[in-house]
Amino acid sequence: MIKNNNLYLFISSLIIGLLILSIDIFYNQNQKTFSKNRAIAKVNDQYINEDQFLKYAVSLGADFKAEEDQELINLVLERMIEEELLVQRAIELKLHHQDVQVRKVLIEQIIEFILQLDNSTPSNEILQKYFKDNIGKYKSEAEFKIDSIFIKSQSQNSAMLGSDYDFELHQDKLDKIQNLIRTNGFKEAKQRFSDTQFLPIPNKFMKYKDCVQYLGPSNCNNIKDMALGSISETIFYNNGFYIFKIDELSQTQVNETNFNDFKEQVLFDYNNYQDDQSFIEYIEFLKSRASISKFDLK
Repeated sequence: MIKNNNLYLFISSLIIGLLILSIDIFYNQNQKTFSKNRAIAKVNDQYINEDQFLKYAVSLGADFKAEEDQELINLVLERMIEEELLVQRAIELKLHHQDVQVRKVLIEQIIEFILQLDNSTPSNEILQKYFKDNIGKYKSEAEFKIDSIFIKSQSQNSAMLGSDYDFELHQDKLDKIQNLIRTNGFKEAKQRFSDTQFLPIPNKFMKYKDCVQYLGPSNCNNIKDMALGSISETIFYNNGFYIFKIDELSQTQVNETNFNDFKEQVLFDYNNYQDDQSFIEYIEFLKSRASISKFDLK
């Protein structure tokens, strides 16, 4: 019987203790809610508050609750204090005025802050208007058929391959080809002079990315800007000399009904445009509040 009474007393005490503990935890949590931005440290004259601490902890990937991992909290706070001391010392030394990299980081941070001020999602109507006003940017990618004359360089194993000397070595032959193109046409010049290519250019419509596989980005940038029927200057690439002709061009016209086809790109472009405008407006705002003097650099 005595043992049972002792057990009863023990259980009762345990329940009361747990109840008091629960009330204390609940009270403390409510207090934290009301004092979210209270200072938790002071480094010289600079305060570190709870909101700053939580954002910093999230940026480090820390995952904890105040009542569960006091050691981790102390480590994170200690790191914040150390960084604050370094920042203050850098300001004392005026590194933000003198060091280009420090200035660069500061500028990047303030630009990021400016762009976060307005992160609203544009409506479909706004995007459609932007698409209509800038429809020239969304022309479909041109496809083209290329005909080519290829002259293999005689300097294959020489350091002069592709050099001015290499061009001069083949100049007479290249001049004959250009003259024959003007008098008898591209097709006959190709039949008489063109060498076999290691990787022949296919006689079919190609997009820019397909062209790059055969001729590289630099040559394809020039080719895609050529007009129908036009003939290029002599170009050296890899192991020989090329002359190109644009045989056919194909490009679909884009109008307002194609909006959904380009919607993702329009959203990206519109957000970039808005970021640019926000930045320009913020810079003008800063200039309007500042006293700025310019001096003669001479």
